[in-house]
Amino acid sequence: MHVVYRRILIVLACASLVALGILAWGARQLTTDNTQQTTIDTQKHDQESIMTFAVIGDNEGDNPAYRSLITQIAKNNQVQFLLHVGDATAHGTAQEHAELKKLHQELGLTIPVYAVPGNHDIIDDPDRKNWNVTYGTPWRSLDIENVHLVLLDNAERKVGFPAEELDWLEQDLAAVQPDKMTILAYHRPFGYPLADILGDDETRTSRKSNERFLEILAKHDVAQIFTGHLHTKIDFPLVVSWDNTNKPTKSIPITVSGGGGQPIQNALGGLLPQKFHALVVSVSKNAVSLTELTP
Repeated sequence: MHVVYRRILIVLACASLVALGILAWGARQLTTDNTQQTTIDTQKHDQESIMTFAVIGDNEGDNPAYRSLITQIAKNNQVQFLLHVGDATAHGTAQEHAELKKLHQELGLTIPVYAVPGNHDIIDDPDRKNWNVTYGTPWRSLDIENVHLVLLDNAERKVGFPAEELDWLEQDLAAVQPDKMTILAYHRPFGYPLADILGDDETRTSRKSNERFLEILAKHDVAQIFTGHLHTKIDFPLVVSWDNTNKPTKSIPITVSGGGGQPIQNALGGLLPQKFHALVVSVSKNAVSLTELTP
C-alpha cells in the first residue's frame, strides 16, 4: 500500500514539474515573441512618423521609477501627449489627483495627459466624480492628427464595460473617418496568454461585457489596444472573431504597459520579469511602432 502511495506521489510530482515547465516555456516564448513583434513593427515603420505619444500606467502615485520615466517623457520634444492606462492613484481621492498633477508640473511635464480609470482609481471614487474633474468623462474619444483615440472604462471587475459604454462605443467606431487610425485604451486586459491557467480578473458579468466588446471590434478596424493592470509588459493578439471551426479570423494587437513602478502582479511573478517601463508610440500612415523607456 505504501509503495502504491509513493508511486502516486511520484506521478503527481512529475506532473507538477511538467506543468511548471510548460508555464515557464510559455513565459519565455511570450518574451521572445514580444521582441520579434517589436522588430517587425520597427521594420514596417519606414516613413517619418506623423504623431508620437507616450504610454504609462500603474504608478499609483509618486515613486522613483515613475519620476524617472515622466522626466524622460517630459524631455522628449517629439512626444505630443501622455496616455495613462490606469491606476494613476492609489485610491482615487481628490488629494491624490492633485498631488500627481503637482508632481507632473515639478518634473516638467507640459503635454496633455489622457487617461483611463484603473481599479485603484475608483476605490474611493466609485462614481468617478474626482476622475471627471481631473480627466473628463471615463469613456470618450479624441481625434488627434491622424489618430482616433478611444478611452474606455472597464475598471470595475464586477461590471466590465457598462452596457451604455458599449452602446456609445459602437456608434463612435461607426463614425470614424477613413483617414484616421483607431487606437483603444482601457485598464484591465483579458484574453492574454496563460490566463486560462493563471486565472484572470473577470467575473460572470464582466465576461458577458467582454463578449459584446469583441463583437463590436470584429466589425471595425482597430490598429492597436493599450492596457495596464498586470504591472509588466506583454504583447499579444486579441482575437475578436472566429470561423465555424473555431479558427481565429481577426485579431488586434494589444500591448499591456503597466510598468509605472508597482511590483508585478502575484499571478505573473516568477513567470514574467519585473519590468518598469514606459512606451513611446510612433504612428505613421500604415504602422504603429513602439519603443521602450526604462527608469
